[in-house]
Amino acid sequence: MSLAMSVAEIAESTMAQYPGKRLTAIELTIGEMAGVEMNAFRTAIDAVIRTSRWPDAVAEFNMVEAESCCIECGTRFRPRVFFDSCPACGSGACSVVAGMEFRVSALRME
Repeated sequence: MSLAMSVAEIAESTMAQYPGKRLTAIELTIGEMAGVEMNAFRTAIDAVIRTSRWPDAVAEFNMVEAESCCIECGTRFRPRVFFDSCPACGSGACSVVAGMEFRVSALRME
C-alpha cells in the first residue's frame, strides 16, 4: 500500500502543474526483481486511484524481465534468483543489470 500511496503522491504533485487537466493513466515500469508482489500492488494501486481526484484513471504496467551479467566472462543471462551463478562459467560474481526498476514512467492526461 505504501508504494501505491507514493505513486499517488507523484501523480498528485505532477498534476498540480497542469490545472484543468484530467489524469487518464499512470504508466509504471516494474522489474521482476524489484521486490513488488504484483497481485497485492495491483489491488492497492486500483484502490488508491479509485479514491483519488481521478477515479477513472487506470494503472498500466510495463514489466521488465531480470537480466544479470557475469563479471568474470561477460555473459548476460536471465537469473532464476537474485544471486544466481553464471550459466557459462559458473562464477558467482554476477550482478543484476535489469529487472530491479520501479518508476512512474508516464502520466497521461486530457
